[in-house]
Amino acid sequence: MADGLDKFIKFGNEDELKDILGRGYDRPAYPNEYFDTDDYLQTPDVKPVRSESGKPIIVVIDDDYQTLDIMKIYLARDYECAVFSDPKEAIFYLNTHLPDIIFIDSYMTVMNAKRLMSIIRSYKEMEHTPIYFMVYEEERAVFEAKPQEGVEGLITRPIARGELQQILDKEKLREYL
Repeated sequence: MADGLDKFIKFGNEDELKDILGRGYDRPAYPNEYFDTDDYLQTPDVKPVRSESGKPIIVVIDDDYQTLDIMKIYLARDYECAVFSDPKEAIFYLNTHLPDIIFIDSYMTVMNAKRLMSIIRSYKEMEHTPIYFMVYEEERAVFEAKPQEGVEGLITRPIARGELQQILDKEKLREYL
């Protein structure tokens, strides 16, 4: 099997994988390779579900480990918090988990945030899941001047507990607790 593909495959054998992926199967996989989501790929028939713990699921996708650590510290007590430095891993997590809110780094090295959002929105269960971009103060004016379609709002980095709590209150995630 091509290097790197085995960690993303959760079903079937290698022949089934070739049928699903179609052309480009034998292409070498590189760590920062663009995540291929062209039309010739078939979407597996999966249904993401809500948390069994009863806690709201919050997904954080950022290539900055410090931000991931801070978010985990702020959210771990009251929420089921899933943090990912690699958007590809987040996509596979989203195959089986239905988040209540998603925070995405506005600029990532592995995958464009707009592309990641289009993949997330392709799940009919996540069409209305609130997505917030994490931006630096210097970038905030640019994003506010030209809002991204499908982005609920922005949160300034470094993440402040108060601003994060305002967003969680706005999205009514407290009603779960």
